[in-house]
Amino acid sequence: MSVRALSTELAAVRAMVADGLAEIGDAGDAGQVWLRSATARLTAFDGVLTEAAGVLAAPARVLVLSVVTFLLVAGSAAIAGTLGLGAGGVLAGSGATLLIAAAAAPWAGRHVHFLIGRRRLTHAAPARPLAAPGLGPAAPGLGPAGPGLGAAGPPSRGRGAAGLAGVPDRLLRARVRLVSAALREAGVGNWSAPELRRAIRTDPVVRRLAHADQLLCQAVDCVERHLGDLRKDPL
Repeated sequence: MSVRALSTELAAVRAMVADGLAEIGDAGDAGQVWLRSATARLTAFDGVLTEAAGVLAAPARVLVLSVVTFLLVAGSAAIAGTLGLGAGGVLAGSGATLLIAAAAAPWAGRHVHFLIGRRRLTHAAPARPLAAPGLGPAAPGLGPAGPGLGAAGPPSRGRGAAGLAGVPDRLLRARVRLVSAALREAGVGNWSAPELRRAIRTDPVVRRLAHADQLLCQAVDCVERHLGDLRKDPL
C-alpha cells in the first residue's frame, strides 16, 4: 500500500475517531470512570495512528540508520583524536557512542515518526466531514474483537445516554476502515492468523495499526459499559 493511500485512509479514520471523542466530551459525562478510560484510550490511539503514518519505508530506514551510524562513529573518532587518545580510545569512544545511540533510538524514533506522521495526516485530512456509510459485517480485527454495535444514526448532542448513543457505532465504522487499511498494508497474501502475527512482529506499520485497533476496541467497550450502566440506573 502506498504511503499516500495509507495516509489518506488513516486521516479518514482519525477524523472519525476525533468526532467520536468530541461527542464524548459534548455528552457532559466525561468525568465518569468508563468515559475517562475511553478518552484516555482514544487519545493514545491518535498518537499510535500518527506514528504509523510516519514510519519510513524500509530502504529509507536503512539509509537513515547508515548515515546516522557513520556520523556518530566519525564524530566520536574525531573527538577522540582531538583529545589525543590512541586507537583503543577511538574504539572505546565509538562503542560508547553507539550504545548510547541504541538506547536513545526508540525514544527518538517515536518522536520522528510522530512528526512525520502528523505532517502526512494533516496533508491527507479530508476536506469535508465524512459521510457515515452503513456498517456491514464486522471485519476481522488485528486486536481483540469489538464488543458490539451501538445505535446507528447521526451524532447526537445531548447529555447522558442520548448524547453517547451514536459513539460506539461511529467508532466501529472507524475500526472497519482501520482494519481494512491494516490488511492491505500487510498484503493480500498475508491474511491468515500466522501470517498476520508475523507481520505484526516484523512490520512496524502493521504493529502500530494492530495496537491502534486494540485501543479502539477497548474504547468502544468502555463507552458500551458506560451506556449499560446508564440503562441500569437512569438516575
